[in-house]
Amino acid sequence: MKVVLVHGIFNTGHVMRLLQKRLQRAGHECFAPTISPFDGRHGIEHAAESLRQQIDCRFGCAEQIVLVGFSMGGIIGRYYLQYLGGARRVSHFFSLSTPHNGSYLAYLPYPSKGIRQLRPNSAFLAELAESEAALAKVKLYSYWTPIDFTIVPSSSSFWHIAENKSFVIILHLTVIFSRRIAKAICHKIIESTDTKG
Repeated sequence: MKVVLVHGIFNTGHVMRLLQKRLQRAGHECFAPTISPFDGRHGIEHAAESLRQQIDCRFGCAEQIVLVGFSMGGIIGRYYLQYLGGARRVSHFFSLSTPHNGSYLAYLPYPSKGIRQLRPNSAFLAELAESEAALAKVKLYSYWTPIDFTIVPSSSSFWHIAENKSFVIILHLTVIFSRRIAKAICHKIIESTDTKG
């Protein structure tokens, strides 16, 4: 499968390199674009449009892909799926330590529209929740750790319409370095492929 990996805030696509290598060793072609500006200052909508353009440039406009989004990258991925047509071509969406219900850390005084959009009960997150019907044909997974001091509370990563699984991993960023997370993603992709066969 072709897999697109979306990094979180204050990072670039390079942070996904270890997860990318593990997925590639399992036989998947991976693409980890850099979404800029890195701090989400122009908002989730702008970041998701950048993601759409880079996916289309790399894989064309119709080829099926798997999408993996880490932290804010998971919210960017959701906007791409729900509002920019991504749900038509994405078979699986894995969100990793994604603040589906917001994070109180987003109240820190930093001049970024994207961060403000991730505050609990924000209008943006409410609108995203209201349009979840667009994801009906996508297999959804939310993997996260209860020992997360960036997503506050860590249970905010629980996504009611997804298959949820928590992993005891220390700290937020470590989730994308976890061998267990990589194996879980590969297993779910293979599982659905075998079912189709």
